[in-house]
Amino acid sequence: MSADWWAVLLSGLTAMFTGAIAATGILALFYAKKQLAESRESEKVQHLVRFVEQFENEPMAQYRKAVATKRIEGEQYPAEAERILGFFETISLLVRRGFLDEYDVWSSFSYWMFNVYADFRDDIEQEQKDDPAYYRDFCDLIERLREIEAEPPPTSSDRPSREQIRDFWMDETQVLPGAPVRKRKPRRSNGEARTPKPKKDVSPGDASSG
Repeated sequence: MSADWWAVLLSGLTAMFTGAIAATGILALFYAKKQLAESRESEKVQHLVRFVEQFENEPMAQYRKAVATKRIEGEQYPAEAERILGFFETISLLVRRGFLDEYDVWSSFSYWMFNVYADFRDDIEQEQKDDPAYYRDFCDLIERLREIEAEPPPTSSDRPSREQIRDFWMDETQVLPGAPVRKRKPRRSNGEARTPKPKKDVSPGDASSG
């Protein structure tokens, strides 16, 4: 065989091996990307589980019970309310930064978030007149959770009435540390504390609008 023939054969083999290496690299890249996505989803679930555990146990369980008892007794803005709002603000921040899945948060926490926000909305909005960043992530997440709430099949629990808020706090007075959170919804797939000015109303406010 001539030298030219061997040169052509060698060139063909080189091209074939180069193509195989490139294809292997592409497959490895897709696999790595898939593994990374799965790892991130797993991390989101782990973060959610930790927040649920914190919410169910001390000291959060005691804060929830204290706020509920004081609101039923007519106290406008219990000091412990900042602990609950701060907890939800942290969750909201992590949702915004992609460390928690918004649908998982809706499934696990929206019942509490909607009621807490509805009862203390006026206080939050009053503070935001001086500090627009005051619980901004929490407020933004509430709007997103309302959009999720409106997805089929829609529900109407995102704007609880005065009576519903009072029932919510009555339930919270019975909180026991370590008891599983209730009112959890089926998951939908992704297709130093500052004291606000007091309210005029001594009972949980009507948040059926806004």
